[in-house]
Amino acid sequence: MNGPRTKPLSWQAAVLLPLLAGFVGMTASFALRGNVQAAPSQKAHDGTGATVLTPAEPARLIIPEIGINASVQSVGLAWQGNGDMGIPTNFTDVAWYNRGPVPGAAGTAVIDGHLDGRNVPRAVFYRLAELKPGDPVYVKERNGKVVQFVVTGSKHYAYTASTAPIFTTSGQGSYLNLITCAGDWLPSQKSYNERVVVFTKEVS
Repeated sequence: MNGPRTKPLSWQAAVLLPLLAGFVGMTASFALRGNVQAAPSQKAHDGTGATVLTPAEPARLIIPEIGINASVQSVGLAWQGNGDMGIPTNFTDVAWYNRGPVPGAAGTAVIDGHLDGRNVPRAVFYRLAELKPGDPVYVKERNGKVVQFVVTGSKHYAYTASTAPIFTTSGQGSYLNLITCAGDWLPSQKSYNERVVVFTKEVS
């Protein structure tokens, strides 16, 4: 997993992204056209007319097995306007896709993070592919509540793979999918040729 690295960029430097290697080669390459889900309201009805609170936005992602305790940024679509998911602005935080469900709500929430970068040989999700079925994953909400998930599996996808299995699920319940880069660095495309997705489900 060696390849050109990039330095962390602020949002003010976003116009320079196409000129820099590595930063574009993350989960932003998962195009979301046709797969965007609306974020749920913070209030919902339970079918009896009563109003109940839905999960709050995520604040931290905690994965003890691989030493992660990271702040969660909230992102929508990438600034390029190509329908891709946004990515964290640094190599220590992760990013939650805020046009989908919050972790703990019904449906499939998605969090991405960097594998590495220039002068950053190991970013927040460097060890993501090491997770195994049964490993716990915790999301701490902004209200202090902790939602627990358990890893159910993982899969490598080609750079150009369909996003349908990543941003949606056919099962009922609350899911959280974690994404980062994998495979070989392609200098001509300034990206890795694969993405690894770890699938998790909320522990009820």
